[in-house]
Amino acid sequence: MKKLLLVLLFIPLATLAQINKQCPQFTVNGTPQYQAQPGDQELCKSNYAIIHRCGVKAPIAVFEHVTPAMINGTNKRRDDFRPDPQVYPQCQAQLSDFAGQPYDRGHMAPAGNFTHTAQAMSESFFLSNMVAQVPNNNRGIWKQLETWERFWVLKGGDFYIISGGIFAPGYKTIGNGVGVPTHLYKVIIDKNTKIVTAYLMPNAPLPVEDLPKYQTTMTAVEQATGMKFNLGQ
Repeated sequence: MKKLLLVLLFIPLATLAQINKQCPQFTVNGTPQYQAQPGDQELCKSNYAIIHRCGVKAPIAVFEHVTPAMINGTNKRRDDFRPDPQVYPQCQAQLSDFAGQPYDRGHMAPAGNFTHTAQAMSESFFLSNMVAQVPNNNRGIWKQLETWERFWVLKGGDFYIISGGIFAPGYKTIGNGVGVPTHLYKVIIDKNTKIVTAYLMPNAPLPVEDLPKYQTTMTAVEQATGMKFNLGQ
């Protein structure tokens, strides 16, 4: 641990303007205001962007701009889970961290949102886009929320979506320091109407039919994440 902390002291923070400079198309008004920690990175992919937290080796915010064309493609899901080469080596989650653990590698930007190109589909399987998620949550209530996203998009929606893990004090770790989020959040912003719909739920087994119970306010999400999302409300 001491060696890791010493290494992190020499990691530059200059990367924390990358999304605003290189891929602002995935955010409403740029990246949120947040308290950066040593090793945090802002990463741009072909169809999403990430704020990756080194201390938990996981994303605290993943940004997408989802339109009907993105989910009407022909590229099928191909499980290609792998470390993200853009992440600092000492901050990378590895496949071995999840081996034998009772958690799924849970997408924040879901593969189903990236059927339009093979590259986008493949990039969705970077571990920098994953959190250690309770299986019943990932395959149940969270999957239902993602399904609703695509339903709304196919109805003519044009959405900015932000998803991430929250690591409240006392969170667990697996493998070589991968944090298990205590909570998950998702914010859906309608580009045309400016309506914001937010969800905040524990990373726990939850009945799918309880999804409406976890709809909340943007203020509640900002308080839970410690971020200010600059949505212009």
